[in-house]
Amino acid sequence: MFLCRTLFFASFVALSGVTCLAQSQAPASHGVIPLHPMAPEQRVEKVWGDPSKPGEPFVIRIHNDPGYIVLPHFHLIDENITVVQGSWSVAMGKRFDRATLEPMELGSFGIVAKNMAHFAFSKTETIVQVHGTGPFSSTVVDPVYELTEKGVFVLTSLLMPGTPTTSAPADCFALKVGASVRGELGEGNVVRARCSPANQITQCWIQKADSSRFWAVFRDLKPM
Repeated sequence: MFLCRTLFFASFVALSGVTCLAQSQAPASHGVIPLHPMAPEQRVEKVWGDPSKPGEPFVIRIHNDPGYIVLPHFHLIDENITVVQGSWSVAMGKRFDRATLEPMELGSFGIVAKNMAHFAFSKTETIVQVHGTGPFSSTVVDPVYELTEKGVFVLTSLLMPGTPTTSAPADCFALKVGASVRGELGEGNVVRARCSPANQITQCWIQKADSSRFWAVFRDLKPM
C-alpha cells in the first residue's frame, strides 16, 4: 500500500479534543509559516486560506496529544495529509480496529479520498498538516458523547461544537472531570472524555502536574 515515504490510501486525520481554531497571519502573495507549538486547548490552526469557503485552497495544521483515538468519520472532499511532527497512524473502516492501523511517521504524505470512513491513532504528540480545496467538514460515522466541566455534549462533527444532552448512555463516563488517575503515559486529572458506544470506547483526556496532556482509554486507567 505504501510507496517509500508516500502513502496512498483513502483516509484522513481528524480533530481531537476541543475544537479550537486559531488563524495565522495571512500572507500576501507569498510567505513562510513556521511550525510552532500549539496551546493546550488549541487543536487546529489555519495556515492558509479558509477551509469553510467552497473552491478556496486551504492549509490547516491539526494537533493530537499522545494516545488519542480519532474515531471513525468521513469528509466530503479529497484532501492531502503530511505528518510534520510525531508518529501517527490511520486505517479505513466504520469501526475502530487497532490491528489495521497503517503507520505515518514524520514526513509521510497521504492522499485522502472523499466520503471514505476512516479512523486514526496518535502514538505521540503529533501535528498533521492538511491541504485541499474547501469546503472542508468532518462527520462522525456514529454519535460521539463528550464529557466536559460544563456537562455532556453529543457530537455529530469533529469540527463543530456539540449539542448539550442528558441522554448519554449510563456506562459512558465512569470517571468524572477532575478524577485523579494513572495510565501508561503518566498520571494526572481527567479534564475531558469522549465516548463512542458504537465502538465501545471511552477515552479520557488527562492533564499532568506539568500541564502536559495525554489520552487513554478508560480500561487502561487506574483511579488514584
